[in-house]
Amino acid sequence: MVTLRSWLPEDRPLLDAFNTPAMTAHLVAPESTAELEQRHLRYLKEDLPGRMLVILDGSEPVGSIGYWEIRDGGEVVWETGWGVFPQHQGRGLAGLALQELIAVVRADGRHGEIHAYPAVDNEPSNALCRRAGFSLRTTTSFPFRGEELLSNDWVLVL
Repeated sequence: MVTLRSWLPEDRPLLDAFNTPAMTAHLVAPESTAELEQRHLRYLKEDLPGRMLVILDGSEPVGSIGYWEIRDGGEVVWETGWGVFPQHQGRGLAGLALQELIAVVRADGRHGEIHAYPAVDNEPSNALCRRAGFSLRTTTSFPFRGEELLSNDWVLVL
C-alpha cells in the first residue's frame, strides 16, 4: 500500500539518494550539494502553493512526488514530478502515488489542470502519464540546469 506524507527535515538524505547518474539520466545531470540543500529548504516551506511529498510503501520511503504552480500561457496550473528509487521501480508504486496526488490536487480545487513534463526518452514516465489519464499536448524544449531539455507536455484536466 502506498501513502504520501509531507517532506520532513529528516528527509534530506533522500535527495542524496536521488542525486545519482541513474536517477538523473533524464534530468541532464546530478545537482551540486549546494543545489540539493536549496531544494531541501524549498521542500520544507509550507507557505508555497503545492508541496513535495514522500512516497511510502508501508513505512519505507521509496520515492517522492510533488506539485507546484506554473504559468501555462496566461493561466496558472499545477505541475507534477516524481521519482521512485531503482530498487522499487517496476512495482506500480509511482502510478499509485500519482493517483493519490491527483486526488489531492482535485480536492484543492485551485487549478483546472495538472501538467507533467517527462523527457521524451523517459519511456516509463511517459507511459505512466498515459495510464493515469493525461493527454499528450505537445513536445517542447526548455532550459533546465543549463541545458535544453526536450520534454513531452502531458496534461490532465482536473
